[in-house]
Amino acid sequence: MKVMKFPTIAIALFFTLGIVSDFYWKPDITWVILLTILTSLVFGIQYWLAKKHFIQKTYFGLATYSLSFSIGVLTHALHFEPGFKNHYSHFLTENNTLQGTVSERLKPNEHAEKYYFKISKIDGKPVFGKILVTVSKKGKQHQFHSGDEIIIKGDVQPIAKSYNPYQFDYAAYLEKQNVFHQLYLKPENHIQIGTRHHFDYYVERYRNIVLNSFNIHHFSPETDNVIRALLLGQRQDMDAQTSENYTNAGVIHILAISGLHIAILYTMLLFFIRPLQRFKKGKLLQFLIVIGFLWLFAILSGLSASVVRSVVMFSFVSFGLYLNKTGNIYNILAVSMLTILLFRPNFLFDVGFQLSYIAVFTIVWLQPLYKSFKFSRYKVVNYFSDVLVISFVAQIGVLPLSLYYFNQIPMLFFLANLVVIPLSSFVLVLGIAVLLFNFILPDFAILLGKLLSLSIEIMNEYIAWIASFKHFVIKDIPFSFPLLLIAYLVLIACVLWLYEKQFSRLRFFLCAAVVLQLALLNTFRQTEKGSEFIVYNNRKSTLLTEKQNNKIIAYTNDSLPHENTNLRAYNRGKFNQEIEIRPLPNVLCYDKNKILLVDSLGIYTTKQQPDVLLLTQSPKINLNRVIKVTRPKMIIADATNYKSYVKRWKATCEKEKIPFHATAEKGFYRIEN
Repeated sequence: MKVMKFPTIAIALFFTLGIVSDFYWKPDITWVILLTILTSLVFGIQYWLAKKHFIQKTYFGLATYSLSFSIGVLTHALHFEPGFKNHYSHFLTENNTLQGTVSERLKPNEHAEKYYFKISKIDGKPVFGKILVTVSKKGKQHQFHSGDEIIIKGDVQPIAKSYNPYQFDYAAYLEKQNVFHQLYLKPENHIQIGTRHHFDYYVERYRNIVLNSFNIHHFSPETDNVIRALLLGQRQDMDAQTSENYTNAGVIHILAISGLHIAILYTMLLFFIRPLQRFKKGKLLQFLIVIGFLWLFAILSGLSASVVRSVVMFSFVSFGLYLNKTGNIYNILAVSMLTILLFRPNFLFDVGFQLSYIAVFTIVWLQPLYKSFKFSRYKVVNYFSDVLVISFVAQIGVLPLSLYYFNQIPMLFFLANLVVIPLSSFVLVLGIAVLLFNFILPDFAILLGKLLSLSIEIMNEYIAWIASFKHFVIKDIPFSFPLLLIAYLVLIACVLWLYEKQFSRLRFFLCAAVVLQLALLNTFRQTEKGSEFIVYNNRKSTLLTEKQNNKIIAYTNDSLPHENTNLRAYNRGKFNQEIEIRPLPNVLCYDKNKILLVDSLGIYTTKQQPDVLLLTQSPKINLNRVIKVTRPKMIIADATNYKSYVKRWKATCEKEKIPFHATAEKGFYRIEN
């Protein structure tokens, strides 16, 4: 089937290009409005002319796509919050007083809880926008909830970029959520003044009512967290080991509410309310119940990108059934994507949104190919074969994207999905039944809960068994953005040739494959060139690397250097070069730069005249005296030092007018050749 014959597909593509353009270039809003007005006028003229012709000319199509592009630019510009004058970022000074409410609890780390905080006032002035609030787990800090109104006195700081090379850029991720600053909450810098009963408050309240109904079962934490993830997508408290097992087994999508979950809910709803069709307005009532329930579920689950995509798609499907019309799946995909991005354009940059749409599109696009195969005349055999085939097809579609974002391939995803997809579907249906009986017949719910708990334990143990074969999980696969684009070009060319085995399509596929190989060779050649010296922001131990063409020398006293995530990320970014581990020396030379290391012993030689003085492991030294003796041109303090020491050293360097770099504040330090 020719996908591009559907104009909605092309319109959606140009719309997304407009969003991407505004995100990266951010033109002035005045020019964006003028562009939209101009393209609207051109489109109106072309539409008026097109009505006079039976066969449409290309001008009308170009005008349509131009308008779609400009609307995409305008949509993102209007959703870029700092572009508005009353955004909090325009009122930031030192030691601001902020008033606002907690809107959402995020997944915590081992040290701190994290929340989104919506600011309503700053120094008494009405503003809007949200920041990231971090609360240490040390002490007696209680957990906040949506709607908690707080007054905070403190300095709002920009969210730091990547602290180490090729590390996940958390600041860039939050920027796509319209979050640009953070604040550390301490007992002495805030006061809770009440609770605001707004939308976020009621969402969390009723979500907790639903989830707390399972308390009567006294499930284990592992079982309870899986239920929370499967039913309402709440994974904040899931332990790291369970998440890692699901990831390494290739079934992490089970814990993220997606099309599979919504399809099951949709089917159950239609089954139970089918008798309504017998009534005069029963079909309309059926449609309203389905739409209302699906959107209520989406709201309670947090309106994540994959959930919204699924609910919007099924909303269009339900509307089509109500009108006795079956829309084409490509049109439904395109229209649902346009609808979502009109209201939430930053969803385009969400990994879940991208994986969700690409997986569904691949399954639909390749359906005529794999549906022609029947492996058996038995329905049970065909069911499990369909599960495997669809899982494999979806995995092919998202493979380049998975490599780009996650840099790993779980080779046993076939075995995992063969059991987990049917079992998780059963668990979801049973979980919904238990949820209903929690409120209606608690005694019967407890009986069903035992079966639910057993099913989840079996699923978790099976996934843990699959994940235990660590050699079948290929990790740290380097993959750049150009390779991502070329890989999808190869995939598209291959599918086109499979549909019509023409010489021109074969030539296109072979050329794309050659381009991919040339891109790989060029990437390897570029990464093997040059040299650089890196001082890492590594908290547990000092880590330095020196890259010499196709070799990386790592200086560290870490007992397990190859397990260091910063070193692994750097090596992956350099496309897996040879690594040589060496112990930390007292003096290093790199490209005529002499680097003197002073560690916790505080011992250094007075004969050295270093270009760079590197302070590690909190040495008890008089920095003024060290500067007078060694006369360094630059001083660096890595993340192994006490913060109080770093603060004192920074003041000393400012006084002596010597450049000072603290990796805990500014991230890694690079010396290039």
